[in-house]
Amino acid sequence: MVKIHGIQHIGVAVSDMNRTLPLYRKWFGMNIPFFDSVQAAPLMQVFTRNEVIAKRASMVMNLRGGSAMEVIEPTSFKPTALPSDFQLGDIGIFAIHMRMSEPAQTFQKFDPLGLRSDLQADPMGNKRFLIQDPDRNYFVAIEDEQIYLETKQTIGGVGGISIGVADIGASKAFYAGLGFDQVLYEGSGVFSDFQGFPGGDQPVQRMILGTKEMAEGPFGAVIGFSKVELIAVSNRKAQKIFRGRIWGDTGFVHLGLDVQDMSSLQQQLLHRHIEFECDSLSALDMGKTSVHCAYITDPDGVLIELIEVYKIPLIEKWGVFLNVHGKKAGKNLPKWLIRLLRFSAIKN
Repeated sequence: MVKIHGIQHIGVAVSDMNRTLPLYRKWFGMNIPFFDSVQAAPLMQVFTRNEVIAKRASMVMNLRGGSAMEVIEPTSFKPTALPSDFQLGDIGIFAIHMRMSEPAQTFQKFDPLGLRSDLQADPMGNKRFLIQDPDRNYFVAIEDEQIYLETKQTIGGVGGISIGVADIGASKAFYAGLGFDQVLYEGSGVFSDFQGFPGGDQPVQRMILGTKEMAEGPFGAVIGFSKVELIAVSNRKAQKIFRGRIWGDTGFVHLGLDVQDMSSLQQQLLHRHIEFECDSLSALDMGKTSVHCAYITDPDGVLIELIEVYKIPLIEKWGVFLNVHGKKAGKNLPKWLIRLLRFSAIKN
């Protein structure tokens, strides 16, 4: 059964993982690792000017719930920083949403050096505030009732993303075809909860899309419901965030979606005139994790990774692995099994 199971992870490229991973553990509770390895990336040549780069990559998640992050640092070149003239509405992924409960309490816990806004409410009434990491990547802590496992923290994993687009109608249709087919909000104007972004005082078109159903697949209950927020500007020409740069340079490098039955999905996408930009064709090993990867792009060239998971480590130090390839579509892993991941948690 062909299925897209929602956001699996977001690719975040940074300049120093030894600095950033402990910070993401402290800020966002991203302390459960699936892999951490240094490898060449021949599959990404399409997005790296036909050169094979090498990078360190670490997939981490928060058992409180939400999607994972794949944190990346190039090892074969020095990454180029985000453009200094970035503004709200520029083309590409410009912010990650982190799930949050107890907004006032969570806001008070954050180091003021990382804060970039006051506590505000979005058009749906959810409290949110803006954070920026040392590489100037933006994160939005957003009030969200979804909790998979109770933890000591009040902030969970990834709940969605904000993307700058050129044509909000075309992007709406594209992402609806990937499962984000519920319009949760649509409007235009100047929004108070955008004031922390450069250019956040300008009028924009804004649309928040969600999934109508909870994610399926092995980690579907952890992922829950995901959101994609689309932003378009009309009073200036938006620039591409990755103009003149390549995959692996600092920023949010891709959106990762969890899928089942990759070959059949490819045929379905071809009927919509969406082609794979590149495809691992079979299992790709990243440390002790084994996956099948393929890539497509949205109407503005934003990179989307499609991932079919074959094997993941549950407790790698004990040699406990889980083969999920071929499991019944839609079947979630039992909570007791996912709880075992806490034994692999990394402490700062």
